[in-house]
Amino acid sequence: MNLEKELLDFLKLGQKLEYDISKVEPGFVGLHKHENLKESHIYLEGPEETQSYYEIPAVSLTGENEYYDPEFILLWLPNEQKYGTWDSDHWDLFIFDNCEWNDIKKSPDQYINYQWEPNDLKIMEFDPSLKYKLKQGMPY
Repeated sequence: MNLEKELLDFLKLGQKLEYDISKVEPGFVGLHKHENLKESHIYLEGPEETQSYYEIPAVSLTGENEYYDPEFILLWLPNEQKYGTWDSDHWDLFIFDNCEWNDIKKSPDQYINYQWEPNDLKIMEFDPSLKYKLKQGMPY
């Protein structure tokens, strides 16, 4: 999974992100324990004229939330070595450019809330067709 050392240390110590939960749309978002992290996939839609998708390897860092599907609110993309957030309802992926775990730890609210309220964070342009095979149909 090639996870950043600072992230692993943070999770191994059982630390939690500290932020004002009243100022983010999903409220409290809990992190997975380090031993529960696993590589999975997120999906991005293919070209509009076809029913198709891209399957992108990802590790969900989040696993607890009362109001939304907690998976992938914060994520790690092992192939890209980047953090991001994935909106599972709309299949929107936002990759945080030049971001390290210490950046997220310092100001988690702006990262957790990004898919609901985009802010000044620098987002990386991402074209899945450059690295991933287009699959026909839908994954589920």
